[in-house]
Formats: sequence, C-alpha cells, structure tokens
Amino acid sequence: MPHIKSTLIILFFLFTISSAFAQKRLGDKFIKEIKQQKTDSLQTNTLIAWMDIEESGIYDLGTFYPKEVIAIGQKEKNTNVEAIGQVLLGYYFHTNENEPKALEHFLKALQLGEQQNNARVMLRLYYFTSFYDNTNRLKYLQKVNELAKQTKELNWQILASLETGKSYLYKNQYDLALQHLQRAYEITLKFKKGFDVDVMILTSLGYTYNRLHNPTLALAYFRLGLQAVCKINTNQELMMAYNGLASYFKETNNTDSTFYYATKLYKLTESNPSSGQKAEASQMLYEIYKGRGDAGNALKYFEIFTTAKDSLNSIAKTKKIEGLLMLEKERQKELTEKRVQEEERNNRNLQYSAIALGLICFVILFLLLSQTVIVNQKLISFLGTLALLIIFEFLNLLFHPYLGDVTHHSPILMLIAMVCIAALLVPLHHKIEHIVVHKLTEKNKKIRLAAAKKTIEKLEVTP
Repeated sequence: MPHIKSTLIILFFLFTISSAFAQKRLGDKFIKEIKQQKTDSLQTNTLIAWMDIEESGIYDLGTFYPKEVIAIGQKEKNTNVEAIGQVLLGYYFHTNENEPKALEHFLKALQLGEQQNNARVMLRLYYFTSFYDNTNRLKYLQKVNELAKQTKELNWQILASLETGKSYLYKNQYDLALQHLQRAYEITLKFKKGFDVDVMILTSLGYTYNRLHNPTLALAYFRLGLQAVCKINTNQELMMAYNGLASYFKETNNTDSTFYYATKLYKLTESNPSSGQKAEASQMLYEIYKGRGDAGNALKYFEIFTTAKDSLNSIAKTKKIEGLLMLEKERQKELTEKRVQEEERNNRNLQYSAIALGLICFVILFLLLSQTVIVNQKLISFLGTLALLIIFEFLNLLFHPYLGDVTHHSPILMLIAMVCIAALLVPLHHKIEHIVVHKLTEKNKKIRLAAAKKTIEKLEVTP
C-alpha cells in the first residue's frame, strides 16, 4: 500500500512538472510571436487571434506572461496591447475567484482601450468588464453586440447574445432571455469555430424553458448540453451540464437523479476553484442527506455549503467591488461630460469657420462685382489662400468624428485621410483662383477703360 501511494505521488509530481514545462513553452512562444510583429496593429491583431481561440491556452498562463504583455505594451507605447495584457491578468484573478483584483484589471484595461478606441479591442474589454458591473451589464453587452456586428465577428455576437440572455434569465424576464438565447443558438449553428459556447447555450435554454413551465423542452436541452460536453470534455462544461440536470431533477422532485448529478458536480468542484458551483452542489447534497435522515453527511455538506457561500458573499470583497464600480461610474460620467463639451466646442468652431468663410467669400464676390473698385491680384490671391485654409479646417472639424470612428483614431490613417482631402482641395482651389483672377483682370480692364473714356470726354469738353 505505501508503495502504491509513493508511485501515485511520483506520477502526480511528474505530471505537474510536464504541465509546467508545456505551459512555459506555450508562454514563450506567445511572447516571441508578439515581439516579432513590427507594427502596433500587427501586435494587437496577433493578441486578438490568440484570445479568440479558447484552446490556445492563453487564459491559463498565470500572471507572469500577462505581465510580459503589459510590459511590451508600455515599452512600445501600444495601449491596445497593454489593455489586453490587463484583461489576461484580470482573467487569471477571475478564475481564481479574486473578484476585486479581477475587476481592478478589467477597469484598467477599459481606460487604456478608450485611448485608441479600436472596435475589435473595445468589444472584448466591454465583455470582460460586464462580468462584475451588474448595473451596466446589459449596456456593456449591447456595446459588445453592436461592435461585433460592425467588425463582423460572429463568435462575439454569440457571446453577447448568450450573456444577454443569461442576464434576463437572472432578472426573471424569461421571454427576453429566450429571445436572446435562441439567437445565440441560431448563430452557433452557422458558426463552427472559435469559442465552444454550445454547452452554456443549451443549459441556459434548459433553465429558461424550465422557468417557462415547459419541462419536456427543458430536459431535452439539458441532455443536449451533456451530449455537447462529450465533444469538448472539459470540467467547466461538465459542471454546467451536471448543474443544469441536478437543478432540473431537484425541481421535478426526482431525488435519485438529483443525487446522482449533484454528486458528479461536487466531485468536479473539488479540483476547481469555483465556489459558486461548490455551493450549489453541496446545498443539494445537504438537502438530500437531511431528507434521508443522514445527520452526519447532512452536517458535512452544510458546513461545506456555508463556507463556499461565505467565500462568495464576503463583505470586504463586495465593498471593494462596489467601490471600484463607483469610481468607474464617476469616470464614465466625466468622460460623457467631456465628450459633450468637445461636441459643443466642435460645433462652435464649425459655426465660426462657416462665418469666416462666408465673410471672405462675400468680400471676394463684392470685389468681383463692384464696378468702381480696382483690386490688386495679390489681394485676391491672399484672400483665396485664406479661404482654402478655412475650408480645410471646416472640413477637418466636420469629418473628424466620422474619420475617427472609421480609422479607430489611428494617427497614420487620419493623416492619410486629411492628405487625400487636401489633394482634392488644392487643384480645385487653383482652378477657381485662375477663374477669379481672369474675371478680376477683365473687370479691372473695364473699370480702367471706363475711367479713361470719362477722362477723355472731360478733356474734350474742356475749352
């Protein structure tokens, strides 16, 4: 017996060592690939590609490699890369149920991402921030969905619809939950790669149909969820499926089936840090043992349930999360006020530019149409150049918000767009200036000719 025990310990140790080496190789490859990219956009897109494949292992790299990503972002002054590094670090704390720390990093990521406002980056940041901000959860998920449609990323449309459906499910708004969950399922049928969300969609549909008093469909979806797990075979998905079936059989008073799936769920939670799943499994087992009169096991699972529940509902943890969310609310309020002020300032500048352009055009037209004023061509050239500059500034103010959305505020793309506008304006300006100068020359000749005729007439009349 001691020999068997020693062998198991050695095997476990070897497995742990091999897993650590595999993780290190993956992390080194990941960091090397990012460093090889020569531009900010390529670095960002490489990170996004890794994020979007759940099997890539990027979410299981601990804290060292996310910190490396943050350091690369800071060194290269690439706030998008730094933001994604903060998300990966936050996700580590999320999976280890350190919610205040996770939220802190998610909010840092959001602040960094807002500096460049890249649609592909922002939709991911909104998604992770929505984990903890229940007040704005639906608003964040709506932004995820809108940006995912804009970037044509079906996998994120699925996630947005799924999480929106789950939110409505928790709010007991079952018809709305069903609407969004069915949309997620329909998109999933068309989309065969990326995140494996099928199990969560199916179990969520099972919960929804159960709340809508349709036990036949509820059981069908819970069983479909369990079948889908066989394709993935991960503990997280298994826990979802077992929890769904255990909850269903508990509500339908099928004690044996409840016990069967609750036991399976509890065994999985022993190797998983999820206090939420452990609390649900231990509560069901406690109630079953209590009903059977087994005081010893009932007490055991009641204590486990109480500990897991206390871990979830820690007062200090809750207060810290509330404090962070309050600070974020104030920051968002300040951003909104700043955005409104910028829009008002931009509108004022547009009006001033329009007025200045109108005055200069009026002066040029007056000088062109006046039958008595002789104008120097240099003055017209100066006024024309001034008008060109004002038109350029007017167009810059007018199109800047739209160009910012299209180019995601990329300085290079914004510069190229403005150069293209200037390339169109300058030849047009030269052509108009040529026409105006020609007309002005003709007008000046006529005025001088008329003045000369009057002088001759006066001389002829004078004795």
